[in-house]
Amino acid sequence: MKHALTLLALLLTLASATTTAAMLVEGAGEISYQVPRADRIVAGTVTGIQTFYDHTIVTIEVDYWLKSPLPVKAITVRTECGTGVRTEDEASFATNETAILMLEDVDASENRFMILCGEAGKHPTSDRDAILKEISDLPLRSGDSDDEVVRNPPPNPVQFILPAIDRGLDMDGDGLFDYLIVEIDARTDEPGRYYLHGELYVPLGMLEENEETGMTGIGFHIIEMAPAEVYLNESVQTVAINFEGGGIRNSEINGPYEVKVNVNNETWGFGHAFDHTTDAYDHTQFEQPTALLSGPVRSKPVAIGLARERAQELGIVVGEVNHTEIRIERAYEMWALDFEGEEFDERFVIHGTDMNEIEHRTLNGTMKGIPMRGVPAIGTAGVVAIVALVCTLLARKRHRAGR
Repeated sequence: MKHALTLLALLLTLASATTTAAMLVEGAGEISYQVPRADRIVAGTVTGIQTFYDHTIVTIEVDYWLKSPLPVKAITVRTECGTGVRTEDEASFATNETAILMLEDVDASENRFMILCGEAGKHPTSDRDAILKEISDLPLRSGDSDDEVVRNPPPNPVQFILPAIDRGLDMDGDGLFDYLIVEIDARTDEPGRYYLHGELYVPLGMLEENEETGMTGIGFHIIEMAPAEVYLNESVQTVAINFEGGGIRNSEINGPYEVKVNVNNETWGFGHAFDHTTDAYDHTQFEQPTALLSGPVRSKPVAIGLARERAQELGIVVGEVNHTEIRIERAYEMWALDFEGEEFDERFVIHGTDMNEIEHRTLNGTMKGIPMRGVPAIGTAGVVAIVALVCTLLARKRHRAGR
């Protein structure tokens, strides 16, 4: 019975979070398998990690490209692990670590990727020569070039006029800030559309020396990331980067905060643009907004109504909203709403007002109508059935031993 209780405790622990199993074919961990199947291969350093309920977004600063290069200095990688969802063999990351990554394109125009073959697609930099050898053996396709080296980008053409300023924005007049706004004047002699990527973070001080690399690093905690899209020309204009207040409040970290901003255009990633230190805010001064500053659906009540309409169309019964996130896509904000479902939470991401633009996912590892990688977690009924079976087997074992 002791063994049964131990197993019961283990199963209940496993059932408390969604666990999915990665499905890898034989040989998927080999460089020879991965190189021809990877859309791109990059060597880079982890500069930021954002963990959500069912996924994690990792920011990678590009050191160099090995295959199918892009003219950017930073990318983001999504992994299917989060605070409530765990996928076996999925890649894991630590701040300041350096690795070579086999990438699958998610949206290359937005520098968003996933890791081919999960953890197996993440390699130490010591594998560089073996990977380059495998790349050199690939047959060239029509129109391909054997020159895989990216030219260095030209100097940043945008002139940012310091100092930047920051302020809290209270949109509903309740005394709490819905956004932390960082503003700076800018101009350029090369008119065009530019994209700014801001990180709001706090430094954690020096990290201990890594035994393997012998290197030390400065740790930091990223509170939020926010983009901005703007058309710039020779005239000076004010550019704003908007960090929504919900992430700041949930961080439970008080300011002053540090802000790091990178810039790129349609052709080049120019890298670091400017830094800024905010005033000394208290995290309790902020709240998640009920109306967004950008995006196709700015009102949260309207987004909830659209999600309920989509649920009805899909034949899904939903209850109250019990979790809300604000996501970023192409410099626009959107609502991600988790509703109480009959068995699992039901997530709706509002990409637009059309029903076909409302993404649905049941938070048990599967998306409605679309198979997800892995298998669903063990439900409560499954746990009870398994425990009953274990108890029966143990009883039989004791009975045979007593003969």
